[in-house]
Amino acid sequence: MKEIVTRGDALPLMQKLAADLEAGYESITKLDAEIGDGDLGVTCRLGLKAAMEVPSSLANAGLGEVLLKAGLAFNSAGASTFGAFVATAAMRAAKYMKDNNLEAWDLPSLIGALTAAAHGIEQRGKASRGEKTLLDALWPAIEALQAAQDARKSLSQALADAATAADAGAEATKPLRSKYGRAAWMQDRTVGVEDAGARVVATVVRSLAEFVRTAS
Repeated sequence: MKEIVTRGDALPLMQKLAADLEAGYESITKLDAEIGDGDLGVTCRLGLKAAMEVPSSLANAGLGEVLLKAGLAFNSAGASTFGAFVATAAMRAAKYMKDNNLEAWDLPSLIGALTAAAHGIEQRGKASRGEKTLLDALWPAIEALQAAQDARKSLSQALADAATAADAGAEATKPLRSKYGRAAWMQDRTVGVEDAGARVVATVVRSLAEFVRTAS
C-alpha cells in the first residue's frame, strides 16, 4: 500500500491503466457507439500506448513533466475530443505541480492536481457537471477525496472512496440528455445510456485506487 505516488510509479501506473481500460474496451466501445462515434475505446488504446513510451524517453524528468508529455502524447496518438480533454487535464495538473513545487502526489496534492484538471476540462469543453460528460464522474471523485482528507483517511482509503463516487457518478449519467458532440444530435435517444467518457473516468479512478492499494 502506498501513501504517495512518485516518478518511479509513472510507467507501472500507466501500464495498469492501459490493462484496465483494455479489459473494459468492449463495454466502453459499445456505450460510445450507442450515442457517439464509437471510437473511444480505440482512442484510449492508442493514447495510452503512446503515453507509456514517455517515462523511458524522459529518464531525468520529474513526475509533472512526465504527466504533461504523456497527456500530449495521448492526444497526438488518439486525436479526438476526449484526447484533447486528456491533454488539457495533463497540462493543468502539471502546471499545478510546477507552481507548487511538487515532485509526487500525496492526498492533498492529488486533490489539487485533479481540481485543476477538472477546471481545465470545463473551460475547454464549455461544459459543467450534470450535462452528461466525463465531469459527472470526475467531480464526485474529487469531492470524495476531499471528504476523505477531512476525515483523515489514508491515500488508499481516499481513492477507494473516490472510485465508488466516480462509479456512481458515471451511472447517474444514464437518465440525462446529452448536450455536446455527436450525442447532442440524438437528443432523447441518449436518455438511458451511460456516458462513455464518464465510464472511462470511473475506470481510471478505480485503476488508480487498486494500484495504490496493491503497490509496494
